[in-house]
Amino acid sequence: MLLIQGMNLRIPEGSLAIFLAEDGKLESAPLVPHLRLDLWPTWLQIGWEHTKRAHDTASALRPSLTDQEKADLLGRELQDAMVAMCAFAFAFDGFCDVVKSELGDHPDAAQWRQEGRRPTPRHTQVTETLRYHFRLGPKFTAQLKQLLQQLFRFRGRAVHPSSTYHPATLRKDIDSGVHPHLITFSGRHAVQCRALALVIFDQLIGRAMDVIDPSADKGWIGTGRREVDRLTTYRIPGDDQIAYPVNETHHDDVDGEQDQIPDD
Repeated sequence: MLLIQGMNLRIPEGSLAIFLAEDGKLESAPLVPHLRLDLWPTWLQIGWEHTKRAHDTASALRPSLTDQEKADLLGRELQDAMVAMCAFAFAFDGFCDVVKSELGDHPDAAQWRQEGRRPTPRHTQVTETLRYHFRLGPKFTAQLKQLLQQLFRFRGRAVHPSSTYHPATLRKDIDSGVHPHLITFSGRHAVQCRALALVIFDQLIGRAMDVIDPSADKGWIGTGRREVDRLTTYRIPGDDQIAYPVNETHHDDVDGEQDQIPDD
């Protein structure tokens, strides 16, 4: 049996049975272990890898390139930044599911799914679930909700793209007008989202270790701690600074800085 990163093994209660056979020898029934694979660290890794690719591609962009060279690089940057930013949203979604599996649903979860009721946004469900189980304070909860709202909005734009026409937006690094998606899903924003995601995960895992019952299984927290610590060492200096300052922004004051990610 092979185990990979993020996988947990459990021997089901009562599955180890030893009995006396007719010939007087002790025998045991076949033991089938149960496995669980938590994919949120995998999505965090995917986000990290595609962020690096998007950042490297964006670093090659400059005004002196030909239009075809700019277009080729922008296309590659778009793909990697889109995958990265969606991956970070998937990571938070998956982390929340692990928390629910370990600690249970939020007390209001049934109301969120109640038929005939306006659906509760997914970013709100994730935020409230983590707030309830980790006993998060109001300031951090507000910061978490703002970041998740942004990431889930970006994921929605990638998964359900609009065919609406938009005014071209200037990208100063290539001195050209582009579709707003080429700013939203850019190397700079992917780098910023990665920094914010790692900071938030670092604080969430630290908080989980502090509040979880000492007798409870903390293997899932240890796995998360190792992955976040490993990926955090690859952060880029200044990666939590404003990527594209614009007039209308959303503020994600996660780790003491004002980080602005513009809408399309």
